[in-house]
Amino acid sequence: MIRQNRKYKNLTFTFEEWERVERLSAECKMRPATYIKQMALNGKVINIDLKNYHEIVSALNKIGSNVNQIARVANISGYATHDELRQLEFFRREICRISKLFLSEIQSQAA
Repeated sequence: MIRQNRKYKNLTFTFEEWERVERLSAECKMRPATYIKQMALNGKVINIDLKNYHEIVSALNKIGSNVNQIARVANISGYATHDELRQLEFFRREICRISKLFLSEIQSQAA
């Protein structure tokens, strides 16, 4: 069934070109058609291996666990202490710092 709100185009590739498209799309874990569309619309596809960012993800998970513990205690008691609020502010700043670091790393890879 052909959708009415789509424009269809046929593309022709040499065998070598198609092998390259298949290889590049596989590296990005994308279907070839999706890869071709992203390249046509954006001029590039950024493939970031998040395995390299295990430390960042781990740090954010630890912060999230700490925030959840504070929230659990505040929900049970009905209030948060001044010290708990200071800890939450510290965690907020840490999340911002780690996020900026992560974004700068991604932007340097994308450049």
